[in-house]
Amino acid sequence: MDQHTPSEQEAHHTPAGSQRHSSDRCLSEMAVHVTLNGTFLYNRYELLAWLNETLQTSFTKVEQACTGAAYCQLMDWLFPGSLDLSRVQFQCDTIMHSLHNFTLLQAAFRKAGVIRHIPIESLMKRNSAVALTFLQWFKIFFDENNDGREYNALEARGGQSLVPADLGVSRTGVTQRVFREPMLGTSAGRY
Repeated sequence: MDQHTPSEQEAHHTPAGSQRHSSDRCLSEMAVHVTLNGTFLYNRYELLAWLNETLQTSFTKVEQACTGAAYCQLMDWLFPGSLDLSRVQFQCDTIMHSLHNFTLLQAAFRKAGVIRHIPIESLMKRNSAVALTFLQWFKIFFDENNDGREYNALEARGGQSLVPADLGVSRTGVTQRVFREPMLGTSAGRY
């Protein structure tokens, strides 16, 4: 193996597409790509503090970002027009809502030229290691692509909370029921 080949966990970035010209980013400007190599730069508490401050929310666990809504809003901030924020399910309480959000995120990634696999299944299962790794990557990605544009996250999502109502974790820490399944014969899950 080449000694210059990046491993999976240390921050490494490669510009892609055109350079940033001003705080007015357009979708013709491609994302700055980042990968994780080596050791993590931030622990879960630093990541939660960053996410809460950035998105004006009150997450207490990294797994609460596993609905995809927070990531969609971060993409809206970085690349306006990459997704329709009004379509994001902020009060995500079903697997279908979460899948919908991750579908929007995948489309936003394509529009902005982001080359990154989203581990949707593991995130929707709220796998804590995967959730931490993906949030770690997204923090580095956000820092590399943030052009300083002002953004009021709470206002942009119409005052809706990002914190899921039912995390599904018991007092013993065992996941009981993560999402409510849509009822048969309802319009839940149709988009």
